[in-house]
Amino acid sequence: MRAYQLTAFGLDHLQRTELPDPQPGPGQVLVKLQAASLNYRDLLLARGDLYRSVELPLVPVSDGAGTVVAIGPGVQRFKPGDHVTTLYKARWVAGAMRPEWVGAEPGGPDHGVMRELACFDAYALARAPAHLDHRQAATLPIAALTAWQALELARLTSGQSVLILGTGGVSLFALQLAKLRGAKAIVLSSSDDKLARSRALGADVVINYRKHPQWSPLVREATGGAGVDVVVETVGAATLPQSIDAAAMHGFIGVVGFMGGDDAQIRLTQAILKRLRIEGLSVAPLEQHERMVAAVELGQLQPVIDRVYGFDQLREALDFMASGQHFGKIVIDFDR
Repeated sequence: MRAYQLTAFGLDHLQRTELPDPQPGPGQVLVKLQAASLNYRDLLLARGDLYRSVELPLVPVSDGAGTVVAIGPGVQRFKPGDHVTTLYKARWVAGAMRPEWVGAEPGGPDHGVMRELACFDAYALARAPAHLDHRQAATLPIAALTAWQALELARLTSGQSVLILGTGGVSLFALQLAKLRGAKAIVLSSSDDKLARSRALGADVVINYRKHPQWSPLVREATGGAGVDVVVETVGAATLPQSIDAAAMHGFIGVVGFMGGDDAQIRLTQAILKRLRIEGLSVAPLEQHERMVAAVELGQLQPVIDRVYGFDQLREALDFMASGQHFGKIVIDFDR
C-alpha cells in the first residue's frame, strides 16, 4: 500500500514508500483511509520541533477519515462500510485525562494516517457525521473537537459573547459552533479578506489586529464595556495579556495554542479581580467527540476547507501550512 514515512526530522525527509497491508487483530478495525487534514502539530513533528519525543521512521499526520474494511474479533462498534474518523487521544474514552493514556496519539508518537490502510483500536475511532464526505470529516478530530471542548468548558450559551483569535481550523470551528449556540462572535485577524470571509460565516464583529495592535479596548467596546464571556486563545504568550484584558468578569479563557510563544507574562491581579478561569486544553475524550458529531449533524455544519491536495502533495501541503495563508483547514485527498 502507498504510505509516507518521516525517516529523519525535516520536511526533506518525508518519503513516499510502500508498506505491507495490515490485518486487524482482536478489538481492532481495519480502515481504508481516504482523506487526511493537517494540524500545526504535524508541521512541528516533521520539523523536529514537537514537544514530545517520537521514534523514527514514523507515518506522519494525525487526523484522517475513511471507510471500515474489516473488523477483528470482539468488535461491535463498527461494521464494514462504516465511515469513520480517527481520534487524536486514542485511549481517552471518557472522564479526566490520565497520565497512562498520554502518548497514544496518531501522527506521533504512534503512526499516523498517511497510509492507505491502517488498523486502529475500535475505541480509537469515531463515526463520521452522515452529511459530510471524507475530506470534510477528516477536519474534525483535532480542530473541531478542540473548539467544541473550549466552548463546552466555558459553558457558552445564547446571548453570551466569544472572542476568537485568528482564522485557522480551531478558530473557524469555534466561530461556527459559537453561532450554533446563539452567541455573539468577535474575530481577530491581520487580513481584511479573511475578516470579510469570517463575517460571511457569521462573525458579528471583526478586528484587524495589524491595524489595531491594542485590540482589547475595541473588544470591550464591542461588548458595551463588559468584555467577552469567552476567549478561544489560539495564539499563546503574545496575546494572552490582551485576552485577559478583553475578558469579562467571571470570564473563561481556553488556551489551546502556543504559536505565539509559551512563556506568558500576565498580571495576576487582573486575573484575580476579574475572577477569570484560564484553562489549558487539548481536544477531549471520545464521549465529547460523539456529542460534537451529534451537534455538527444537527446544525448541518460545513467545515471550512481552504485547499485540497493529492496524496503525493504532502510536502506542498505542509509548506502551505507553514506560510500561514490558509483560511480554515488544509486537506489531503487520497484519491487525487
